Amino acid sequence: MNIASSDIPPFFRKVEGIFYRAILAGRAANVLDPPGPQSAGRYHRLGQAALYMSPRLEWAMIAVSGYIREDGRPRVVVPLLVSPAFVLDQHDEAACRQFAIARDLSNAPWRAALAEGREPPSWRNADATRAAGADGIIDRSRMIPGGWHVNLFRWNALGGPVVSVCGEPVAIELSVDGSKWGL
Repeated sequence: MNIASSDIPPFFRKVEGIFYRAILAGRAANVLDPPGPQSAGRYHRLGQAALYMSPRLEWAMIAVSGYIREDGRPRVVVPLLVSPAFVLDQHDEAACRQFAIARDLSNAPWRAALAEGREPPSWRNADATRAAGADGIIDRSRMIPGGWHVNLFRWNALGGPVVSVCGEPVAIELSVDGSKWGL
């Protein structure tokens, strides 16, 4: 994965290369489709596009391990090739200040907020990042020390990065005695 270039818009980070997307096994053929209209996530409201990926296979598996342990639904990880994408990196405090992004809002439990009928605080960061014109946002992992994930807001459309499948799906196998958010 290459990062850094002279053509990066101010305060954005350029990412490209192979990333990994965890998805329900039955949806592997549609790995590049945006979420359905009834799906919301940490960085997308109902009806908004988002493509959640990780730069390492293991990180993608860990990111969904808790969901697998909750619902028992099998998931796979699909390798994706991403052309240059310009994203807001929440590790970059100056970039976050520039766009009024409160990084800690992204760490708040988004599913609990939805369950309580509240707006997840992380949506404010996603809204600000979208308004700034970024292709996506880098999410600092809460479970993986030093880990991070990329969430694209646009892809395979005019003006956005190109994303394509570049390998076969890999089944996620969790240990019987692992922690909720671990392999």
